Amino acid sequence: MLHCGMGLRPELFDKIVRHKPKVSFFEAHSENYFGDSLTRKKLLEFRRDYPISLHGVGLSLGRADQLDLSHLELLKELVDDVEPMLVSEHLAWSAYAHIHIPDLLPLPLIEESLDSMCQHIDQMQNALGRQVLIENPSNYLVFDLLQVPEPEFLNLLAQRTGCGILLDVNNVYVSAQNIGRDARQYIEELDTHAIGEFHLAGHTAAARDTYHGSEQILIDTHNQRVCDEVWDLFDYTLAKHGGRPALVEWDSDFPDFSILMDQTELVSTKISNASTEIVAPHYSINQIARTTEESLSGKGNNQQLGALQSDFLTDLLKRVPANKRVIESQNHRISVYQNNYFAAVQDYLCEVFAAAVGVLGSDFFRQTVRTFIEDFPPSQGNLNQYGYQLIEFVEQVDGLDGIPYLTDLLRYEWAIHKTYYVGVEHDLDLTAMSQDELLSASVSLQQCVTVVSSEFPIYEIHRQSLPTFDGDVSISLDQSKDQLLVFKLGDGVQTVVMKDALALMIVEIEKNGNLMKAITALSGSVAPSDLSAVLTFILENKLLTKN
Repeated sequence: MLHCGMGLRPELFDKIVRHKPKVSFFEAHSENYFGDSLTRKKLLEFRRDYPISLHGVGLSLGRADQLDLSHLELLKELVDDVEPMLVSEHLAWSAYAHIHIPDLLPLPLIEESLDSMCQHIDQMQNALGRQVLIENPSNYLVFDLLQVPEPEFLNLLAQRTGCGILLDVNNVYVSAQNIGRDARQYIEELDTHAIGEFHLAGHTAAARDTYHGSEQILIDTHNQRVCDEVWDLFDYTLAKHGGRPALVEWDSDFPDFSILMDQTELVSTKISNASTEIVAPHYSINQIARTTEESLSGKGNNQQLGALQSDFLTDLLKRVPANKRVIESQNHRISVYQNNYFAAVQDYLCEVFAAAVGVLGSDFFRQTVRTFIEDFPPSQGNLNQYGYQLIEFVEQVDGLDGIPYLTDLLRYEWAIHKTYYVGVEHDLDLTAMSQDELLSASVSLQQCVTVVSSEFPIYEIHRQSLPTFDGDVSISLDQSKDQLLVFKLGDGVQTVVMKDALALMIVEIEKNGNLMKAITALSGSVAPSDLSAVLTFILENKLLTKN
């Protein structure tokens, strides 16, 4: 039986390769591996030596409207490539009406939510052709509604759809402390046979002053050791339900690798010493398909759930939340989700536009993008597609007129980011083409190729504004007018400051879609030796695809 795994994060890639940890599996957040990126290639490399579990955070199974089919398709492609041992998602929602929040928002456990979750789980399982596990969330507030107890809700999901339960023991403890729930009773009420995996993690205690007095609330941060109380609850869980594959989540503020291994080994020891081991049943796709028909036959409307989610999003995007559907004494806790949301998107944009942060300063950049996020919230669960609108947005920000190159800098940084996630299409197979066929073929630039033109030395501005730059900044804004070629080569993104011959050839290829026409158009203005060198560069770097 598989015992304890480790969370797979890009920050840990090198340490994993160096230490070759003796863990039972790695668990990866699915959305981090969408697209043809270096991180996806690394995941497939690790897959050769370790089983992989895929843990989704962005499909929004609890939403009142329809699932994002493009997100589900990307997930299916990843599942087909990785062939994971487990696939999981959450008892939560994060999207409604074309707004997506990169956080796990609280789901009211009412009949409409049960119907919506069942329909979406059925849809997910049928699309993937396999059972999925649903994780219990961390709760920070309670809705002022008559609700089904959460363990019973999870049991009903398993009964109606054939899904399993991912029992996060830390989340049980955090929720119990935050909303006054009995953690052990919660564990007892879960269906033993539906549990397919355990999670443990660290949390952070936050002291807060409210209109009702001071309070302490536990935040599920995944950046601490597992606390003693959660270890005790895990022991109780093992005594009640037996062993399962388990994972210690640690997603940020990573400690020394030995600490991660110590936590993992402790979990493995506890599972090995458990008195019983019960393996959750694995439902076949035929069983899942039957439950799909049963679930859809009882489909109703989601008007109440939709209205609640719409109101919650409105309040979350405001600076002063005031949702009347939340228990009054806990209404202020919407700010927990609000803070998680804005911090996550700000951190992401700071990473994408790292040189712009260097130019503007961290505080000013974060303040600027805070307003941008309020006006233009993400619209899909794949956050890596978000941020292009910032380029136009900054043109309207007061006080930035004195940085004339800022828009070009943002365009260049976005080109690097976008290219990282774009796959290389079938390039020209030069071994299978004669010279005449090559010159006469209808061609175009690969989707992973972008040209960024600027009236400023944007390449040096970018390089010297990054936090990794070590040296004296020395840039004259009139030292060059850059034409940058951004493209994917192997596992990385490359940038070339184009000379005139290469820039002209790229323009002619885009205009004519044919190498012979491009060469003919330039034959009078570019030396034959330069044309030959440019053509060699384009073909060697696989910049073209055949139409």
